[in-house]
Amino acid sequence: DKLVRCWDMEQNKTIRSYHGHLSGVYDVAIHPTIDVVVTCGRDSSVRIWDIRTKAAIHVLTGHQSTVAAVKTQAADPQIISGSHDSTIRLWDIRVGRATAVLTNHKKSVRDVVLHPTEFSFASGSANSVKVWKFPNGEFMRNFDGVDA
Repeated sequence: DKLVRCWDMEQNKTIRSYHGHLSGVYDVAIHPTIDVVVTCGRDSSVRIWDIRTKAAIHVLTGHQSTVAAVKTQAADPQIISGSHDSTIRLWDIRVGRATAVLTNHKKSVRDVVLHPTEFSFASGSANSVKVWKFPNGEFMRNFDGVDA
């Protein structure tokens, strides 16, 4: 329904709705140190919302297709998005623009995951898993044997 909803789990009801996506929402991330919610979806955008006021802070554009995954990390502060356009973008929350575009994938990026102890992340597509180093997205390695 193009909405992101914040739920009160005790009363089982919506307490906030974030309006703005033009199509389906695919992923949501809450920033670990800043009071923002980050969303992405079929409209090729990543949106940053103030978690309390529901105000849109930034609409991050640049992907050419569905944005399937979004993650946040506190160090820079930074957002990582993976898209069906086969790219990953690293975004600076403060200025609301991409600081890097990673183009090593040949197929749609389906998900991104942060490493719990290293300053790195992995991205997955239908035929590859790649590992990248923060903060600039330097390519580190491929995982071999990924075939589906």
